[in-house]
Amino acid sequence: MTASLGFLSVRRHPEHGYFGGYLITNHVARPLEFHCTMPVRPSRAQMLLYGPTIDAFVCGEQIAKALVGKAKVKPTVVLTDCPAVLALSSVCTANSAHLQFEPGGETSNFHIPQGSPGELLSLRIEPWHLSILAAQPELETPLTACLSQLGSNFDLTEPFQRVVDALLEAHPIAKAA
Repeated sequence: MTASLGFLSVRRHPEHGYFGGYLITNHVARPLEFHCTMPVRPSRAQMLLYGPTIDAFVCGEQIAKALVGKAKVKPTVVLTDCPAVLALSSVCTANSAHLQFEPGGETSNFHIPQGSPGELLSLRIEPWHLSILAAQPELETPLTACLSQLGSNFDLTEPFQRVVDALLEAHPIAKAA
Protein backbone atom coordinates (compact mmCIF):
# COMPACT_ATOMS: atom_id res chain seq x y z
CA MET A 1 0.00 0.00 0.00
CA THR A 2 1.27 3.46 -0.87
CA ALA A 3 1.93 5.86 1.96
CA SER A 4 -0.13 8.94 2.60
CA LEU A 5 1.44 11.69 4.67
CA GLY A 6 -0.06 14.30 6.95
CA PHE A 7 1.53 17.74 7.26
CA LEU A 8 0.27 19.57 10.33
CA SER A 9 1.35 23.12 11.06
CA VAL A 10 0.39 25.53 13.82
CA ARG A 11 1.17 29.23 13.84
CA ARG A 12 0.56 31.75 16.60
CA HIS A 13 -0.53 35.34 16.14
CA PRO A 14 -0.05 37.55 19.22
CA GLU A 15 -3.53 39.10 18.98
CA HIS A 16 -5.65 36.40 17.39
CA GLY A 17 -4.24 33.20 18.86
CA TYR A 18 -3.23 29.88 17.36
CA PHE A 19 -4.09 28.78 13.80
CA GLY A 20 -3.80 25.16 12.68
CA GLY A 21 -3.75 23.59 9.23
CA TYR A 22 -3.55 19.96 8.16
CA LEU A 23 -2.75 18.79 4.64
CA ILE A 24 -2.84 15.10 3.76
CA THR A 25 -1.04 14.12 0.57
CA ASN A 26 -0.36 10.99 -1.40
CA HIS A 27 3.15 9.65 -2.02
CA VAL A 28 3.81 12.26 -4.74
CA ALA A 29 2.62 15.22 -2.61
CA ARG A 30 -0.76 15.65 -4.30
CA PRO A 31 -3.42 16.81 -1.86
CA LEU A 32 -5.98 14.31 -0.65
CA GLU A 33 -7.55 16.41 2.10
CA PHE A 34 -7.11 19.76 3.87
CA HIS A 35 -8.54 21.13 7.10
CA CYS A 36 -7.86 24.24 9.13
CA THR A 37 -9.07 25.63 12.43
CA MET A 38 -10.54 28.92 13.40
CA PRO A 39 -8.20 30.90 15.66
CA VAL A 40 -7.85 29.31 19.10
CA ARG A 41 -7.21 31.65 22.02
CA PRO A 42 -6.57 30.07 25.39
CA SER A 43 -8.30 31.76 28.29
CA ARG A 44 -6.31 33.68 30.88
CA ALA A 45 -7.07 30.89 33.37
CA GLN A 46 -5.72 28.25 30.96
CA MET A 47 -2.57 30.30 30.39
CA LEU A 48 -2.00 30.53 34.14
CA LEU A 49 -2.79 26.88 34.85
CA TYR A 50 -0.84 25.37 31.93
CA GLY A 51 2.07 27.78 32.30
CA PRO A 52 5.02 26.83 30.05
CA THR A 53 3.08 23.82 28.70
CA ILE A 54 0.35 25.97 27.11
CA ASP A 55 1.78 25.54 23.60
CA ALA A 56 1.76 21.73 23.88
CA PHE A 57 -1.79 21.81 25.23
CA VAL A 58 -3.19 24.12 22.55
CA CYS A 59 -1.12 22.86 19.59
CA GLY A 60 -1.15 19.13 20.30
CA GLU A 61 -4.05 18.30 22.57
CA GLN A 62 -6.53 20.80 21.11
CA ILE A 63 -5.70 21.84 17.53
CA ALA A 64 -3.89 18.72 16.27
CA LYS A 65 -6.41 16.41 17.93
CA ALA A 66 -9.31 18.24 16.25
CA LEU A 67 -7.65 18.30 12.82
CA VAL A 68 -6.53 14.66 12.86
CA GLY A 69 -9.93 13.57 14.19
CA LYS A 70 -11.79 15.44 11.45
CA ALA A 71 -9.79 13.90 8.59
CA LYS A 72 -11.32 11.04 6.62
CA VAL A 73 -7.93 9.87 5.34
CA LYS A 74 -5.70 8.43 8.05
CA PRO A 75 -2.10 8.99 6.92
CA THR A 76 0.73 6.62 7.69
CA VAL A 77 2.67 9.45 9.38
CA VAL A 78 1.76 12.94 10.59
CA LEU A 79 4.71 15.30 10.21
CA THR A 80 4.79 18.70 11.85
CA ASP A 81 6.98 21.78 11.77
CA CYS A 82 5.90 22.65 15.34
CA PRO A 83 7.39 20.49 18.13
CA ALA A 84 4.48 21.30 20.46
CA VAL A 85 2.18 19.33 18.13
CA LEU A 86 3.88 16.12 19.32
CA ALA A 87 1.67 16.38 22.42
CA LEU A 88 -0.92 14.88 20.05
CA SER A 89 0.40 11.48 21.15
CA SER A 90 -1.20 11.93 24.57
CA VAL A 91 -4.69 12.13 23.01
CA CYS A 92 -4.38 10.19 19.72
CA THR A 93 -2.62 7.14 18.28
CA ALA A 94 -1.31 8.84 15.10
CA ASN A 95 2.39 8.29 14.34
CA SER A 96 3.70 11.84 14.60
CA ALA A 97 7.15 13.33 14.14
CA HIS A 98 8.65 16.80 14.04
CA LEU A 99 10.54 17.53 10.82
CA GLN A 100 13.55 19.69 11.66
CA PHE A 101 14.07 22.44 9.09
CA GLU A 102 13.90 26.22 8.75
CA PRO A 103 10.26 26.85 7.82
CA GLY A 104 9.05 29.68 5.63
CA GLY A 105 6.04 31.86 6.32
CA GLU A 106 7.44 33.19 9.57
CA THR A 107 6.71 36.79 10.40
CA SER A 108 6.88 38.62 13.69
CA ASN A 109 3.10 38.28 13.92
CA PHE A 110 2.66 34.74 12.60
CA HIS A 111 5.18 32.28 13.98
CA ILE A 112 5.62 28.71 15.16
CA PRO A 113 4.94 28.34 18.89
CA GLN A 114 8.15 27.44 20.72
CA GLY A 115 6.78 25.16 23.44
CA SER A 116 7.88 21.54 23.73
CA PRO A 117 5.74 18.56 24.78
CA GLY A 118 8.62 16.88 26.62
CA GLU A 119 11.98 15.28 25.99
CA LEU A 120 12.64 14.66 22.30
CA LEU A 121 14.65 11.96 20.56
CA SER A 122 16.44 12.99 17.35
CA LEU A 123 16.34 10.67 14.35
CA ARG A 124 18.13 10.76 11.03
CA ILE A 125 16.22 9.08 8.24
CA GLU A 126 18.21 10.09 5.17
CA PRO A 127 18.12 12.82 4.13
CA TRP A 128 15.79 14.14 6.85
CA HIS A 129 16.26 15.09 10.49
CA LEU A 130 13.26 14.36 12.68
CA SER A 131 12.30 14.38 16.34
CA ILE A 132 9.88 12.16 18.18
CA LEU A 133 8.96 12.04 21.84
CA ALA A 134 11.66 10.18 23.76
CA ALA A 135 8.91 8.09 25.35
CA GLN A 136 8.03 6.70 21.88
CA PRO A 137 11.23 5.21 20.38
CA GLU A 138 9.10 2.52 18.70
CA LEU A 139 7.96 5.14 16.15
CA GLU A 140 11.33 4.97 14.39
CA THR A 141 10.38 1.74 12.56
CA PRO A 142 7.10 2.95 10.98
CA LEU A 143 8.66 6.34 10.19
CA THR A 144 11.59 4.71 8.42
CA ALA A 145 9.29 2.35 6.51
CA CYS A 146 7.01 5.17 5.37
CA LEU A 147 9.69 7.68 4.42
CA SER A 148 11.76 5.08 2.57
CA GLN A 149 8.84 4.61 0.14
CA LEU A 150 9.11 8.22 -1.02
CA GLY A 151 10.98 9.18 -4.15
CA SER A 152 14.35 10.87 -3.74
CA ASN A 153 12.91 14.09 -5.16
CA PHE A 154 10.10 14.28 -2.56
CA ASP A 155 10.63 17.47 -0.55
CA LEU A 156 9.04 16.97 2.87
CA THR A 157 9.36 20.68 3.65
CA GLU A 158 7.37 22.02 0.69
CA PRO A 159 3.86 20.94 1.82
CA PHE A 160 4.30 22.99 5.00
CA GLN A 161 4.54 26.16 2.92
CA ARG A 162 1.27 25.19 1.23
CA VAL A 163 -0.35 24.77 4.64
CA VAL A 164 0.87 28.19 5.82
CA ASP A 165 -0.22 29.84 2.57
CA ALA A 166 -3.67 28.24 2.92
CA LEU A 167 -3.93 29.43 6.53
CA LEU A 168 -3.12 32.99 5.49
CA GLU A 169 -5.66 32.76 2.65
CA ALA A 170 -8.36 31.36 4.95
CA HIS A 171 -7.63 33.83 7.75
CA PRO A 172 -6.64 37.24 6.36
CA ILE A 173 -6.52 38.63 9.92
CA ALA A 174 -3.32 36.61 10.41
CA LYS A 175 -1.62 38.82 7.79
CA ALA A 176 -2.44 42.01 9.68
CA ALA A 177 0.38 43.72 11.52
